[in-house]
Amino acid sequence: MLASQKVSPVQFLCDAGDYSIDDWLKEQKKYWKPKLMEEENVCYFDVFKDKIVHCAYPDLLDLVEREAEEKWAELWNEWRIEKVSKDFGVCKDKVAVVNHEFGHAAYGLYGSWFEEYEDVITVVCDGYGDESNASIYIHTNGKLEQIVKYTDFNIGRIYRYITLLLGMKPNEHEFKVMGLAPYANSYIYEKPLEVFRNAYRFENGKIIIDSELKDNYFYFKERLEGMRFDGIAAGLQIFTEEMLRQLIAFWMQKTNKSKCVISGGVALNIKANMEIGKMNCVNDLFVTGSSGDESLCIGSIYAYLDRENRGDEITKIPTMYLGGSIGDDEVEKVLVEYKGNPRYIIISNPKADKIASYIADGYILGRAVGRMEFGARALGNRSIIADPRKQETVTIINRKIKNRDFWMPFTPSILKEDEEKYLDNPKGFQFPFMALACESTDAAKQELKAALHPADFTVRPQLVTEEMNKGYYDLIKAFRELTGVGGVLNTSLNIHGYPIVRTAKDAMEVLEQTDLDGMIFEKYLIVKNVN
Repeated sequence: MLASQKVSPVQFLCDAGDYSIDDWLKEQKKYWKPKLMEEENVCYFDVFKDKIVHCAYPDLLDLVEREAEEKWAELWNEWRIEKVSKDFGVCKDKVAVVNHEFGHAAYGLYGSWFEEYEDVITVVCDGYGDESNASIYIHTNGKLEQIVKYTDFNIGRIYRYITLLLGMKPNEHEFKVMGLAPYANSYIYEKPLEVFRNAYRFENGKIIIDSELKDNYFYFKERLEGMRFDGIAAGLQIFTEEMLRQLIAFWMQKTNKSKCVISGGVALNIKANMEIGKMNCVNDLFVTGSSGDESLCIGSIYAYLDRENRGDEITKIPTMYLGGSIGDDEVEKVLVEYKGNPRYIIISNPKADKIASYIADGYILGRAVGRMEFGARALGNRSIIADPRKQETVTIINRKIKNRDFWMPFTPSILKEDEEKYLDNPKGFQFPFMALACESTDAAKQELKAALHPADFTVRPQLVTEEMNKGYYDLIKAFRELTGVGGVLNTSLNIHGYPIVRTAKDAMEVLEQTDLDGMIFEKYLIVKNVN
């Protein structure tokens, strides 16, 4: 199954996923500004000639350049079907294409913990999909049904271009803008917020747009000039939360539903999800694990089965541990070169309490155990683990291991049975995938301080159960037995700007190249010798 692409393939051909900030700025200045604001006929390929010289798909490029632009999207889907057929050796009539937004909706609803769907509204919000950037679905007569779609609900696109305006990389650093937002007070963010509210507002189910708005970059660049960076971030985040809450409240009332599923790229905004969950109309909330386009590989299957009246064949995915494992043989082969090296101590078959004692003593350890997590969140199997009580841990990880921006928060993995101790969660929402923020308790502010947002003390928790991840659960439980604290600081096991580690070799390279104190494998603990 393929998620449809009813948009132009030009960015795909130019490898926009590898665009630098300069490339994104060039796109705005040389393509979108002339096209949208000056009504010039501009060819994207002319702007990015350097990008197509080494194009990875010359056959698609040749096909597109020979046809009229209005046919490009259709040709792209035909080309993709042909390529899948050829690469995987299947007949073309076995390759199905489903709508992009519908894939998100199906992944959200059918991947949720809800057993009955009649009282659920599914909300999809994206930068842009095939036909919309926001859409609403209900489940009726055994199938998902889209009841409304918006082509002008542009909060995802605005967030992308404000990220660029703030000097960060679109489609990658939006989470940095979200993390920056809580540092600004109302005096700082009032004016930027007014700019966003004047640009777009939600009224009676419709979007009202400023008549002067022709694009989502230069319009805001002009009006936000001279305003502080943190105020812009805060104004943008509050505006995003307001628009989502208004959209969802309106359609929950219209449909008389009390439960909500959120999917699509904008669902990665954990703080907006938290504010949605606070609304009186929302009795229960599910936010998909890894809600961006990477999950369409699952969502498109769900959508196809729904479309073909085969919903009874859909199998829920209760975990994000869907990747490959690191085998003991692989680890032992990598460790051969470290045996006898005085810089490292190799401990075989370490018990959970032994590892927990290192963490309690201030060691910052990587953990590469079990199946790798799918998607955007490290959930303990490819994670850096540390004592959440020690604020200095944040500085150590940021400066010596992760090279992260100083304002970005870390997150905790918490034992499920300690949920009430640390989370202010009156509606009993579940937190399996780090997809939803939550207010913290006084106990959390004391015991998990290094794993909370430093400005507003909110938390993006992972609640860990024995059924979900026994090894990780046992480690946190052992840490609690030593310290009384039922959670650890958790961040992804990688160097900033590089992928999360996948192999034992990757893990040991991170250990060597950073000030990480040790690495946990299934049957080994390797710690640096401080003597």
